[in-house]
Amino acid sequence: MENNSLSQGTRLDRQIRNILLGLFLIAFAVFLDFARDFVLPVVLAFFIAITFRPAIRALARRRVPEWLSATGFVAIVVGGGALLTLMLSAPVADLMQNAPVYAQTFSRKLADIQNSFQSLMKFASQIQVVVEADGNSSIQEVVIRDGPPLAYLGQITGYSMSVVATVILTLVIAAFLMASGDLFYAKLVRVLPTLTDKKTALRIVYDVEQEVSSYLVIVTIVNAGLGLAVGLSFYALGMPSPILWGVIAFAFNYVPYVGAVAGMALSTFIAIVTFDTLSFAALVPLSYAFWNGIENQFITPLFLGRRLQLNSVAILLALAFWTWIWGIAGTMIAVPVLVTIKIFCDHLESLSGIGEFLSEKYPEDNNQSSDVVSGEAKASDKL
Repeated sequence: MENNSLSQGTRLDRQIRNILLGLFLIAFAVFLDFARDFVLPVVLAFFIAITFRPAIRALARRRVPEWLSATGFVAIVVGGGALLTLMLSAPVADLMQNAPVYAQTFSRKLADIQNSFQSLMKFASQIQVVVEADGNSSIQEVVIRDGPPLAYLGQITGYSMSVVATVILTLVIAAFLMASGDLFYAKLVRVLPTLTDKKTALRIVYDVEQEVSSYLVIVTIVNAGLGLAVGLSFYALGMPSPILWGVIAFAFNYVPYVGAVAGMALSTFIAIVTFDTLSFAALVPLSYAFWNGIENQFITPLFLGRRLQLNSVAILLALAFWTWIWGIAGTMIAVPVLVTIKIFCDHLESLSGIGEFLSEKYPEDNNQSSDVVSGEAKASDKL
C-alpha cells in the first residue's frame, strides 16, 4: 500500500513538473515577443562578442588591451557594413526602380508559356463547363494582377529607424561585452557554491564560447566562398549585378534549406526576365543549386565536422519558432541559438535526452536503430 502511494505521489509530482514546465515555456515565448526591442540586441551582441572573444583573448596574451581589440573589431564590422552598403546601393535601387517592368515582363513570358499548353487549357475549360453544368455556381474567379513582387523587399528590410537603433545598440553592447574580458566568468565562479559547480559552469561557458565561435566563423567563411562562386557564375552567365547576387547567396545561406530555396526562386525570376530563352535562363538557378549542393554536401561537413551537425527537423522547427518570434532577425540567429542549446544539453546529464534529439543521425546510428526496431518487430510478431 505504501509503495502504491509513493508511486502515485511520484507520478503526480512528475505531472505537476511537466505542467509547470509547459507554462514556463509559454510565458518565456510571450516574454521574448513582448521584450523584443530589448532582448534582440542583447542576443545579437552576445553572438558577435562570442565570435570575436577567442581572438581578443589571443591578442590580450600579446599585451594588446581588450578595450582596444574590441573597438577595432567593432570598427571593422561597421566599416565593412558601410562599404557593402555603398557598393550595393546602386544595384538595389535599380532593382527596386525596375520592379514593375520586371513584373510585366515576367507575366508576359508566363503568358507565352501558357500559350504553348493550349491543349491543357482546353481540357481545363471542359472540366469547368462540366462543373458549371452540375449547378455549382460558387466558383470564384481568381485574377492575378500585375504588380511589383520585389516591392515587398522594402517591407522586409526597411524597418528604417528601428533597424538603425537595433544595430547601434547591438554594436555598443557587443563592444562592452568584448571589452569586459573574463569579468563575467570570474563573477560566475564567485556566485556558485561548490567547486564541482564552478568547474562545470566554466567548462560549459568555455565550450559554448569555443564551439559557437568556431561554428559562426566557419559558416561565415563557407558562405563567403559560396557567395564568391555564385557571383562569378552569374557574371559568366551575364546576370545583372553579380556582386549583389553574391551577397544574397552569402546572406541567405545563413538560413539552412529555406535560404537556398529562396535564393534559387529569386534568381529564377530575374533570369526569366533577363534572358530571351527559358533554356538559357534555367542555367542560372541550376548553377545556384550546383554550388549550394557542393557547399551543403562536401564543404560544410568537411570543415564543420560531426560535432555540431544538427537534426534537420530541429533546425526547421527552430527556424519556424524564431521567425515567428523575431522575424528576419530571428531567422538569422535560429541556428546559433540551437547550437548553444545543444552544447548545454551535451554537458548536462539531465538534458542529455534533448541533446540526443537535436543531434543528426549518422550511418552507424541508423544501422543500430534499424536493428533495434527490427528486433522489437520480431518480438511483437512472436507475441
